[in-house]
Amino acid sequence: MSLREIRGNEAILQRMKEAALTQQVSHAYILEGAQREDRLQVAREFIKAVLCLCRGADGSSCDSCPSCLKIDHGNHEDVWYVEPEGTSIKDEAIEEMQRRLANRPYGGSRNVVILQQAATMTLRAQNRLLKTLEEPAPGTVILLLTENAQNLAQTVRSRCILYRLQAQELPLSEETCRMAASVGELWLQCAPFYRLAKAMEPALGDRQSAASFLDSLELWLRDVMVSRYDSRGALLNPIDNRNESVTAWRWPQSEKQLKAIAEGCGQKKIDQAVAAAEEARRNLERNINTGYTLKGMLLRL
Repeated sequence: MSLREIRGNEAILQRMKEAALTQQVSHAYILEGAQREDRLQVAREFIKAVLCLCRGADGSSCDSCPSCLKIDHGNHEDVWYVEPEGTSIKDEAIEEMQRRLANRPYGGSRNVVILQQAATMTLRAQNRLLKTLEEPAPGTVILLLTENAQNLAQTVRSRCILYRLQAQELPLSEETCRMAASVGELWLQCAPFYRLAKAMEPALGDRQSAASFLDSLELWLRDVMVSRYDSRGALLNPIDNRNESVTAWRWPQSEKQLKAIAEGCGQKKIDQAVAAAEEARRNLERNINTGYTLKGMLLRL
């Protein structure tokens, strides 16, 4: 993938492509966004464009040169990732980062650091980082990824270019929606755990599959709730829920069956299911294991 293939945030992506093309790259950026996967994807594709050996005329990476492939595989010698240790990024991690930035790049002209969940930095770590932001070594590029930039010290924010990312709207597949509806029905009916886990197996493969499954499950739970009171056709079409002109019905259950499910389990259980799904979404964003997250969700009812 390259910057040109990412959907949404066009103005920000255009500025990134122009910076990569002209090599007028700032020493520090903050990427703020609700979805951890979106922040990391944009950061990675931006750095690929900056370091690309054969970038395109629009500034996007070629996606196939040695530099791009190394970044895709997570083993580029000049790209350093910093993540929380436990619940926070400690002073020691920033100190190690500074030692690395003091060395010349191995493969090119830039040293890059991507700080994931940057707002978890301790105050001491942020104060140490401030020294690097004030006097960066030539070629330094630091990207701070966070859900909320306001949780960073103002002195840090003021020395970075801030990009606020909107969540990417990915289409939901019919297969995923039908799986979510089937799992949801079994879940609300308190089916045995082994049946639930088996029905949910396709969602356990990777983080994106799990996120799409949770999106579909929450849409289905929403329609289960609405079905008890719906008299105006307010139920969603999960396959194209952003297109109000689409009326085709796509859940495996009919409206009448959804209403029966809702009346059979009661509002309290539906509320608990929604809360469990939301907690699972937060756990995915915290980078907790996909299988552990989704299976743990099932046990909360």
